[in-house]
Amino acid sequence: MDAKPRSSLGARVTERLRRAIIDGELELGDALSEEKLATTLGVSRSPVKEAFATLEQQGLIDVRPQRGSFVFLPTREDTENLCEFRKTIEIEAVRLAMSRRRDETLKAMRAAAEDMMAACEAGDNHRSARADDHFHDASLENCGNPYLFNAYQLVSSKVAALRSHRSTLPTRKNASAEHIAIVELLESNRITEGLDMLGTHVLMMAVRYGIEEEPLRLPGGRAARSAKLDHIGLLPD
Repeated sequence: MDAKPRSSLGARVTERLRRAIIDGELELGDALSEEKLATTLGVSRSPVKEAFATLEQQGLIDVRPQRGSFVFLPTREDTENLCEFRKTIEIEAVRLAMSRRRDETLKAMRAAAEDMMAACEAGDNHRSARADDHFHDASLENCGNPYLFNAYQLVSSKVAALRSHRSTLPTRKNASAEHIAIVELLESNRITEGLDMLGTHVLMMAVRYGIEEEPLRLPGGRAARSAKLDHIGLLPD
């Protein structure tokens, strides 16, 4: 394994840890050890260090010199700022997508909304969270503006992780119903109403996924829990 190009191995470790955070295998605020992760994944510390640097840029890991590395743990203010950013990006993306690739956008949004509703009814939390991702990604993928798309990529992994970690079944059912309503407004060419509802829907994330009380933190600014890594296993070939 050590003979493989570092960039390739680093990319694989990065994706494995990104999925572990997004899918809830690692908890928000978990303390991460490069040495323990390297042993668990069966790699050297170099690709783990490379992964930490990439995931820090994506907002999924906080690296604190002399204190350690931690899965991100947002405050209420962090979540509210994230929602404001999303609202600005997504409303413009939908506006552009409806004018440039209307049919493709609506088809993708409708499919994701219906998939999320079915997943909620089945109690499939992972599937409903990913369908939620696909609903919001549809406009970015069809807006025809790479700058908007790239801007959203700065926060998309963090948003996906919050959906997995903070969302409950009742919350997802409410969000799913709102998705259907947004699609129906857009399909009826009631664009302004659809965009207004989308904006309200995105801002509601701060309420649905926000923190009622600040979590207990250590002087280092992070939660004390160390990540449990036994279930992660060796990096697949």
